[in-house]
Amino acid sequence: MERGGYTSPLAEQLAPELLERFERYVRIDTQSSRDGERSPSTPSQLELGRLLVAELQGAGLDDAEIDANGYVTATLPADGAGGAPPDRLAIGLIAHLDTMPDAPGGRVEPLVHRAYDGATIALPRGGTVLDPAAMPELASKVGHDIVTASGDTLLGADDKAGVAAIMTAVAHLAAHPELPRITLKICFTPDEEIGALAGRLDLERFGAACAYTIDGGELGELQDETFSALEALITIHGVDVHPGEATGKMVNAIRFAARLVASLPAALSPEATRDREGFIHPYQLSGTPAAARIRVIIRDFDEDLLAAHMDLLRQSAEKVVSAEPRARLELEVHRQYTNMRRFVERMPEVVAAAEDALRMEGIEPIRRPIRGGTDGSRLSERGLPTPNIFTGSHDHHSVREWGSLQDMSAAAATIVRLAEVWTQPQYAQAVRVRQPVDSRP
Repeated sequence: MERGGYTSPLAEQLAPELLERFERYVRIDTQSSRDGERSPSTPSQLELGRLLVAELQGAGLDDAEIDANGYVTATLPADGAGGAPPDRLAIGLIAHLDTMPDAPGGRVEPLVHRAYDGATIALPRGGTVLDPAAMPELASKVGHDIVTASGDTLLGADDKAGVAAIMTAVAHLAAHPELPRITLKICFTPDEEIGALAGRLDLERFGAACAYTIDGGELGELQDETFSALEALITIHGVDVHPGEATGKMVNAIRFAARLVASLPAALSPEATRDREGFIHPYQLSGTPAAARIRVIIRDFDEDLLAAHMDLLRQSAEKVVSAEPRARLELEVHRQYTNMRRFVERMPEVVAAAEDALRMEGIEPIRRPIRGGTDGSRLSERGLPTPNIFTGSHDHHSVREWGSLQDMSAAAATIVRLAEVWTQPQYAQAVRVRQPVDSRP
């Protein structure tokens, strides 16, 4: 580890620009909306997308553009130094524009806590405290520059840390044509947090043979496995009358919804599971006595266990509602994404190249599955193998979200190394023979 916790002189060199970009990006409120009927689901994502297009064009990526659905794309051609393959061979770099809609995300004010001393960090708003005793990742970052929000909003590091890492690395490569690199295809996607997962990206037009999301995680994490994911919408219909006249008449759907949530096994909740254990997570409950709705996500790495969790949820709902003949149950289930592993492993060079890049940056790869999903989950299923590389940010989807500047800079440096690794003949050949199997958005 270099001075100040940096993984290399390159990472230290990239840090000031990365921080400047990151602070600029997080100040733009890009929360997505589950109620949105178009892509992107919120116009603010277009604001950030247009800014990125201007910055990419300013760095010399003349084809940078944003389409009608909010997808930003651009190309950094191979320079040819170091035996780089022709431009038609390319890898993708992907991060998402939006932030989670379930926590406050507007008017973000980033704070930089220089040379973190290991003590509790009390943020100025909302009574939010970052306690290293309860946050082992933070406890390990003594001496790092810690970036947080002000305590009453998300920071937006998920995934603007990834956006900033890609933008910083691409700008550095564009300014240094002497550095060997393969052609890079850049894409910033909307609405990842609400499950769009790059579903409108035209893979044939994008033109990459494989890709990497830069989306969350501890320094060194390299992930080629995600949850498989279902979402269930449960609607319980009751009978509503004036509460003063409700005796023997009312069937309160809210009470039945509460009984259903309470009946789900605590051992299958997100807060009680870890590692490769799946869960059933009711995350939204709304309604009236006439009708109550519960949104539930179901997760597991194993398809058979995922199906078993879904059966348990269905049986629990049927049991609760069947206790009252006048109540009625509706259950809608749809698949959100599939574990990427069986798709990525068809092209092992994608992960091997990332491991080489990490080691070039002085980082030992950490291989662990993602207890969630990424754009890469859907893209890998569509035929574009897309594992995930760390960003150095933590505690996503909460007002306690934070990142290490040193680790975020290491992510940018890893991208620079990755561009070089892919010029090696064994990897270039893997790209040469690979084409996406489902290019249709």
